[in-house]
Amino acid sequence: MHILADFARAVSEAREAKHWSQEKVAELADISTRWYQQIEKGDVSAGFEICVRVARVLELDLNQFLDRKDESGEDTVLHV
Repeated sequence: MHILADFARAVSEAREAKHWSQEKVAELADISTRWYQQIEKGDVSAGFEICVRVARVLELDLNQFLDRKDESGEDTVLHV
């Protein structure tokens, strides 16, 4: 399981479900459109504050990404 990849996928799906552009989400989250595009592609490791802003704008629960176990059953740590 890859937390950033899962977060990127959830962000993209939530944005598309709202029929919003990447530019609109970036503006509402107060980040650049380029930065948002990189987050949605999973290309960058965004800081926690930025993830929180994007999640709030898209009404996503970050707990679904933080409380996880890997394939071995060990807790997964999110490095921010």
